[in-house]
Amino acid sequence: MNYVDEALQQIREQLYKAAEVTSTYTFSPTTRSIFSPENLDERIKFLVPIDTPLRNRIPRVAGKGQAAMWKRMTSAVHSKSHPSTNVAAGTNTAISFADAGAPNETTQTYDMVSQAYELLGRKLEVGGLALAASRGRDGQPDMMKSREQIKAYELMLGEEEMIVAGDTDVANEFDGLFKQITTNSGSYSGFVTSSGIGANCRTLYLYGADPTLLVLNARQLQALADDLQASGAIQRSVITQGEVAGVTGGFALSRIVNPVTQSLIDVKPERFVGYGGLLLTEKSPAGMQLTVGQV
Repeated sequence: MNYVDEALQQIREQLYKAAEVTSTYTFSPTTRSIFSPENLDERIKFLVPIDTPLRNRIPRVAGKGQAAMWKRMTSAVHSKSHPSTNVAAGTNTAISFADAGAPNETTQTYDMVSQAYELLGRKLEVGGLALAASRGRDGQPDMMKSREQIKAYELMLGEEEMIVAGDTDVANEFDGLFKQITTNSGSYSGFVTSSGIGANCRTLYLYGADPTLLVLNARQLQALADDLQASGAIQRSVITQGEVAGVTGGFALSRIVNPVTQSLIDVKPERFVGYGGLLLTEKSPAGMQLTVGQV
């Protein structure tokens, strides 16, 4: 086989990869894209934009097949619920038992959850002459690589937005946190306060959650910092007379104390949360990855 035949064979294989889909397993370039997809995962791993805080913190696990499946526990694990007004309902069984007796038996219930994988990407096409002309050019030695990096960044922003506000009612999207979280505070038109964050921490604590991340839009983040500064919760700077000409003003809020568990909650700006915010528990006390929150 000569070089021309090899090149034609490679092109044919790439076309088949792009045009064959799991629903039909047939070749139909007239109805589908004939662009050859390229996995940019290895390059994206080294991009950590500051405006994708949720995506940056979510573990990445390679999947298999066409959907992810896992078991979700739907029952309580703690025993009784005394006093019932302060603790979420449990299994209502005692852990104590008589000598020579048998301890109480409880049963946990589970359901199977399945979510189909969604393809995320951007189409990139660079003309052959433009690509050749960019080789060795000052400031842009490889036009294709720079364009791929821009598209990868654009893709990461889109994924961040879908994590927050995705909706399966929109074609090819998955449900984001706003759609999945049902225990939210409802329509909120005011500003976030430290007292309000503490109240939500108290509510989450009753369900076994310990928030680790608070994401807010820019205005709410400023309002929370102003609230803490006005209340004296943030340390104030003392400036001597000789330092008046070289003062750096302002405070940047990066963490806030959970008044219930005394743990620290990371505070991050999030451009896609709209007017409110998300108070999230990223892991259970047992170390399992999860998301529980208040909107």
